[in-house]
Amino acid sequence: MSFVMIAAGQGARVRTLATRHLAAAAGVAALLLLGAGASLGYWLAPRGGSEAPLPLDASARHFTLEQLGALSGRLFKLESQASQLGQRIGLMPAPETPAKAAPVQAPQPAVASSPAAGSGGPLLPPKPLPGLDELGALDEQLARLDRHLAAVSSAVALRASDLLRLPTRWPVEGVEIVSPFGNRRDPFTEAHAFHAGVDFAAPPGTPILAAAGGRVVVAGPRPEFGLTVEIEHGNGLRTRYAHAMALLVGVGDVVGQGEAIARVGSSGRSTGPHLHFEVLRNDAAVDPRRWLAQRP
Repeated sequence: MSFVMIAAGQGARVRTLATRHLAAAAGVAALLLLGAGASLGYWLAPRGGSEAPLPLDASARHFTLEQLGALSGRLFKLESQASQLGQRIGLMPAPETPAKAAPVQAPQPAVASSPAAGSGGPLLPPKPLPGLDELGALDEQLARLDRHLAAVSSAVALRASDLLRLPTRWPVEGVEIVSPFGNRRDPFTEAHAFHAGVDFAAPPGTPILAAAGGRVVVAGPRPEFGLTVEIEHGNGLRTRYAHAMALLVGVGDVVGQGEAIARVGSSGRSTGPHLHFEVLRNDAAVDPRRWLAQRP
């Protein structure tokens, strides 16, 4: 399934962003998280085997544990962000909330069971702390993942914003289409005629809603249409709402999808209260049912 993304303004273009692209990007993020978690788990897990780890002095041990704690916190935050992002694009279900999550514990330093004994020996330069190079690499991996998730999240937000500029919302709630788009018998002359929109039968005064967000370019009486509102959505898309009894917006107003812009009436060339709704692309009428979502 693909989504059309519209950039408003002059020279506006249409871009298509498929859900599979966002899912792939989020999938890469999930794989990176898996690798980061495995790496961090390696450091947090107790070591087995006969080879004992090199002892660390107190300051080095404290520094290493602080690094592990910070990385663990960042990983938890990124996992939460990736989960929320996956839910927004339908990549994964909402996680189940466990009854009680077991805390992740870093390895604890051993406590001496007897008073410290005397020590000594030649003064030698310290050797590099074991694993700090790997911890640095993991830190950079988490930083890259953070940037990747931010980019994917921005793309998801942009897609959601652009979808609101497509005329997908029904302009009148709770009613049916009584006259479809295409050829029909004219209600006044009974002659064969072309109907450039769809008609919604509704009681007088019923709110007429913007099918998409945009800027009002017409608000007033029009020949045959009566009181009319037209909204420009960008990229050559425009919607027309005709035969109103009252207008709630003026030319130049910016409206959001679902905002009330007029009230159903029977002005103009009309046989009774209804909304005549059109979708125009590059000034040519197209069937609104191709754009409207399933009836709410």
